[in-house]
Amino acid sequence: MTGTASGRIVAAVDDTDASRRALDWAAQEARLLGRGLRVVHAFDWPFRQRVPHGARGFDLDEESLDAYARRVVHEAVDRVREREPEVEVDALHVVGAVGPTLLQQSEDAYLLVAGSRGLSGLRAVLLGSVGTQLAALADCPVVIVPDRELGASTGRVVVGVDGSPSALAAAERAFTEADARRATLRAVAVSSRSSHAVFAAMEAPAPSDDPDRAAALAETRRRLSESLAGLREHHPDVYVEEEVLIGHPAETLIAESEYADLVVVGSRGRGGFTGLLLGSVSQTLLTHAYCPVMVVHAKKH
Repeated sequence: MTGTASGRIVAAVDDTDASRRALDWAAQEARLLGRGLRVVHAFDWPFRQRVPHGARGFDLDEESLDAYARRVVHEAVDRVREREPEVEVDALHVVGAVGPTLLQQSEDAYLLVAGSRGLSGLRAVLLGSVGTQLAALADCPVVIVPDRELGASTGRVVVGVDGSPSALAAAERAFTEADARRATLRAVAVSSRSSHAVFAAMEAPAPSDDPDRAAALAETRRRLSESLAGLREHHPDVYVEEEVLIGHPAETLIAESEYADLVVVGSRGRGGFTGLLLGSVSQTLLTHAYCPVMVVHAKKH
């Protein structure tokens, strides 16, 4: 298999509710896209004292850890087969660091899916370390599923577009996701407020007749339309909404996520989405979105 072209979907699993939510999402995604699913559990033996609080049948010796890991993946496989019986699923459990294990799995994966908390028994927030590592370094797109019950389907996929290479890759992937779901694709571009002061985000937007604001909005609309033009031709059945908004990119996308099944963003961008991956915007979006968030890298040439 070669990267995102033909790989399976990989779901990181452990013994937490957050992991099970992510697994259910990954299994549904595998069904929608007609792809195989691999469930992966990684446990770092030297740090075995960080086992899940209240984990079942756990003694601190290596044999029990192996039995625990096998139980986790077997239960995950059974769950997938019960909920999505048409999905081809296999399992892998590895004694090793979580981040490097999942990054290795991403090398020939179509998609890597993880929950926002509890991965492999670590009770810290995933996005503080492993999640950011996956989003920044994985060879395939990464989906982080929020640690909350997901609501009913909205029939909408949201993509953040800013004209950067990674945002263009995100738009291409978002069309595929919308097509598979027969969902509306809502393409959002954020135009900065005209003020560049330290507290610009707290200021009222410039008046609608401000020439600088009008020029910025026009440029943003042009960039958005150009980014989507070719992709529309390849996905003629996808209904597209183009929206240019003014505000802070993280706040904007979080608000959009409340009425979406998925938000897709590029790993790096410019304009409103600069520093999305590794800065405060990414942390805010990935930890506070109401729906799963997919991070896509620009294509390698």
